[in-house]
Amino acid sequence: MAGPLDGITVLDFTWALAGPYGVMVLADLGADVWKVETPFQNEKRRGNGPYVHGVSTYFFSVNRGKKSIMIDLKAPDATSVIHRLVRQADVLTENFSPGTMERLGFGYEALREVNPRLIYASTSGFGQTGPYRDRGAVDIIVQGMGGLMSTTGHESDPLPSRAGFSIGDMAAGMFTAIGVLSALVERGRSGVGQHVDVGMLDCQVALMENPIIRYFATGEVQPRAGLRHPLATPHQAFPASDGWVVVAGVKDNNWQLFCGKIGMDALSVDERYFENAQRTKHYDLLEPMLFEAFRKRPVAEWLEELGDEFLVGPLNTIADTAQDPQVLARDMIVELPTWTGGTLKVSNTPVKLSRTPGGATRGAAKPGEHSVDILADAGFSASEVDDLLARGVIAVEPAP
Repeated sequence: MAGPLDGITVLDFTWALAGPYGVMVLADLGADVWKVETPFQNEKRRGNGPYVHGVSTYFFSVNRGKKSIMIDLKAPDATSVIHRLVRQADVLTENFSPGTMERLGFGYEALREVNPRLIYASTSGFGQTGPYRDRGAVDIIVQGMGGLMSTTGHESDPLPSRAGFSIGDMAAGMFTAIGVLSALVERGRSGVGQHVDVGMLDCQVALMENPIIRYFATGEVQPRAGLRHPLATPHQAFPASDGWVVVAGVKDNNWQLFCGKIGMDALSVDERYFENAQRTKHYDLLEPMLFEAFRKRPVAEWLEELGDEFLVGPLNTIADTAQDPQVLARDMIVELPTWTGGTLKVSNTPVKLSRTPGGATRGAAKPGEHSVDILADAGFSASEVDDLLARGVIAVEPAP
């Protein structure tokens, strides 16, 4: 069934991770994405490995559901080709360094003259304005600059820790998708497009909202909290006899019940732990006793013992998560075909809609697989397409 963005066309110039991830969100929701790639593209140039079935899993993971057209953007006739595609597009996405698209002749001011309804979304390290505009940035840079790495890792460890996945890239991609969707809604009222400007550092600052408001309200700079929450106790992972269990939702009014459940009645009458603020203050004394209690039983028993009154769950590995019955019941793991004849399993979209569900149904395309079809959809004649192919402006086969 068609997704909610059926009928929306996205001309996609993004590369690497942040931009493609955001556009993939739009593709999962039903948008028709025309991904622009270079004529010299192949799987090794597309993205990192591991390479399975001759396909870059890195590229596949964030470019599923998109069509591929290979265009030499530096060719003399590339401008006229892009302009004709832009006239048919609702959205253009790019994540080059600020100024790159302008130098190619495809900046927002130029293309809004071609299509005033165009939503033009730019994702970059620091956005299109400000003193850092021209600096380069990747995920780990904005994790560091945005304050995330200063809060990640165990408090006793002198080394800062990067989050275990590329949240700097992913957050920028998600906010870009949100910006595009909001601009499409506004265009429905005004009939006019606009420029969506998303900076990766801005996105990290936005995600750090609670540590930031606490800093301005109290002057407190959040330290690394490790396994636990900086303000709630207990609210963390505990070592069981065969793994780890994560516990949350222990309030002052059920603290005594919790102590009884874990076999630590003595803690329930110790005034140092009656209230959350006191438990947090005396955390260094409390944690070893809670660790000792939790090590006595396996994860499954703790889930059964605590599950009715408290928020609990296992600390899963990626392999555990991929086989979790709730994850599978929600169709969060799907198997998609590769253009080389194999299949790969990927995570699905978490957005579940009742009438227009969308979702991941197609894998990443072969480089140039849709070059001819996209040009035909944009109104190019067969002779025009043949001419562009003959002169190398477009290509239909990946480089060897």
